Amino acid sequence: MNSAMNRQEVLRKILEIRLMPLFYNEDAGVAIEVMKAVFEGGLGLMEFTNRGSKAMPVFEKLVRFKSDRYPDALLGIGSIVDASTANRYIQAGADFVVSPLLNREVLEACAGKGILHIPGCSTLTEIHQAERWGAELVKVFPAAQLGGPAYIKAIKGPCPWLSIVVTGGVKATAEDLKAYHDAGVEGFGLGSDLISGKLVSSGDYAGLSEKVRELVNFVRSLET
Repeated sequence: MNSAMNRQEVLRKILEIRLMPLFYNEDAGVAIEVMKAVFEGGLGLMEFTNRGSKAMPVFEKLVRFKSDRYPDALLGIGSIVDASTANRYIQAGADFVVSPLLNREVLEACAGKGILHIPGCSTLTEIHQAERWGAELVKVFPAAQLGGPAYIKAIKGPCPWLSIVVTGGVKATAEDLKAYHDAGVEGFGLGSDLISGKLVSSGDYAGLSEKVRELVNFVRSLET
């Protein structure tokens, strides 16, 4: 039950949307509400992270719900560190796969299925190796701990062609997103600073949608 979009179409949509919310919750009902809130806020993109024992059954329910209600949206899986796990989630319907590290076997597994893979890299050497292995977009992780926008600007200085998404400590604020944008990133991975535990635990999904909507509008303004 994979996306009707091919790898290049998925890549284009991610680069167009730029914001990549990511989260995990072991309660499928909560996870569905979070995904609905994100999509209703104007973001047709979500990364669910493989961080708990119930991740796969929850993901399968998210895929079914998305396919029925939001067929044009993208639902990817994150925190993938090995090829066998990548293959299981691709079979379950992942539109793209994200990793916190660089693993050639994961890249090759995704490529073999025509699925976009975004590997995690921390150094310029890792990014270069990922590109040599066929990665079209890489995730610099953990971005804030590596030096934030200043680090991105430094590595893009000698290699301006790099296509980078930043994740890890990225704040859901205009100031932080603009700083990363000005440093040259293609996208922003946002976790708990966007999908906060407070909003989720209180069931304030309308508040989450509004927060998402504000960020979507701000990121669009960066392009004008």
